[in-house]
Amino acid sequence: MKRLVSVALILLRLGTKAQAPFSYPDNLRWSNEANIGIYPCIDTMKVYGFKNIIDISLILPSWRPVVKHDTVVVLEGQVMPIEGHLGYEFGVPHVSFEDLPLYHYTHDFSFNVFPDRGYRNLLSRYIKISKSDNGDEIRDTVVRDWVHCEWESGLAAGNKGNKYASVCRKGGSAGFASAGHERYDIIWNWPTAGDWVHVEGLWIWDRGHPPAKTEIHPMRLLATRRNLPDKILSEKGDSVFATRIDIYANGDGSAFYNNQDTGDWVRPVKMSSKDYVFNVKQTLPRPSESSRLKFKLVDRKGNSYSGQTDILPFSSADSAGASIRIPWASSNQPDTLVYGKTLYLYWDEGNGVSNDFVITTYRIDLHKLKIRRLSEVFFLTPAELRLFADVGGNYLFLNEYVSNTQDILKAGLGRTIKRNWKIKKSITVYVPQGREFRIYVGGWEADGVDKVMGHIVDQYSDCTSSTKNRINDLMLDPTPVGYGGCEDDNMGEAIQYHTGSQIKTKETFIISGSGKSYKENCPLGRRTPVDFHRLEYSIILK
Repeated sequence: MKRLVSVALILLRLGTKAQAPFSYPDNLRWSNEANIGIYPCIDTMKVYGFKNIIDISLILPSWRPVVKHDTVVVLEGQVMPIEGHLGYEFGVPHVSFEDLPLYHYTHDFSFNVFPDRGYRNLLSRYIKISKSDNGDEIRDTVVRDWVHCEWESGLAAGNKGNKYASVCRKGGSAGFASAGHERYDIIWNWPTAGDWVHVEGLWIWDRGHPPAKTEIHPMRLLATRRNLPDKILSEKGDSVFATRIDIYANGDGSAFYNNQDTGDWVRPVKMSSKDYVFNVKQTLPRPSESSRLKFKLVDRKGNSYSGQTDILPFSSADSAGASIRIPWASSNQPDTLVYGKTLYLYWDEGNGVSNDFVITTYRIDLHKLKIRRLSEVFFLTPAELRLFADVGGNYLFLNEYVSNTQDILKAGLGRTIKRNWKIKKSITVYVPQGREFRIYVGGWEADGVDKVMGHIVDQYSDCTSSTKNRINDLMLDPTPVGYGGCEDDNMGEAIQYHTGSQIKTKETFIISGSGKSYKENCPLGRRTPVDFHRLEYSIILK
């Protein structure tokens, strides 16, 4: 059995080098655009008797469109981490351990994309201020080499007053990035490290984390070409390897941009404003010159789109793939539909790859989860845990698996003093030589912030006494946030990468969560999420 300090290994693997050089356009946006026409909104906030004077204009609004609310931008690129570039230090892709509850029903699923060359116009410039060794201020112009992407997860919301609590507590979905999900389902459409994505959505300034930077938030369409192939039955009935492309589109992106709410704060998302067109390349080598590229399109749970999907395979001496068109506008499809399908591209010869292309099959058995440390006083206050796992792009909400309790957020792992949990879940992955896959566990312990998720306040509210009182009444004491433990606690993230042909027969691993120290905006709020949990799993050569 191998005991791995996973995050330390990742940092060693990626090195501590500075950001690698990369090209980008000269006419990038500057972060000061995000604050044009916005003025300070000073408020005095009180937590446990401690007063803080803050400027809440940072969240009025928190996300401001770079262009317009209905402008749709396109991003393509690889999901990080990528060696030599930043974007790995936040543990993404993941479900964020904390989000502003007044602006969310559920926590966001997020990831970072290193843009392909034609999409780097979506990057932005900002001024980074630091100190020299002698205390002098240093100002640098920085271009972050990745675009952050977010979509409400639609899962793990169980608090009173949240309109999605009932369905989430049963292991179901509020929609958003997981429409159609039911308990024990693998979350099929979320990308993982190394995948390539085509993203369409709202281009915004994230003003809540100054200096402002550009993001896609929320997304409305996400097409993920998996780094790992899948194995399917061809139209001839043969078992073949195929490049897998998961395509998911949904106008329900966030509390402020969706087609469900009727509140004054919501802007309906016009999915029918356009047709969605993109190309995806085949990543598996052609068995021979006579091989033909075929495709197979499969509906996923939650899909309600019944219109056509136009797929045109292409192949040449140096490239192969498919052009995909979802004619949402042309066929007058309703804005409220969800598109959930998987496209498989495969060669119609042999097992779908050339003879010299080695693909190894592994079964990953998730054995158990051990909770080692908690911020709660054990045996006095049960911990309300929400933990997610990723096995090579197959995401699991672990609260659904580790017990038979009907309410996964108010019992079982969702409210517990128990430390050891059996998972008993197996997943098969197909790993080409030279490629790798990620094993991941991360999440949070739900405290006061989670108790007011879904109590929505319009982010475009004016700076008035009424707005300040509303925020104070919900967020600060005496409120559920103050009495509930203040901010949610990061449980740390256990991350380990494995490569093809690495495992000879069977090996068992234990990886432990880790993370950077951080300070909550509450008294005694210093957190260091190291070794809070451990995952035991085996990798078996098939």
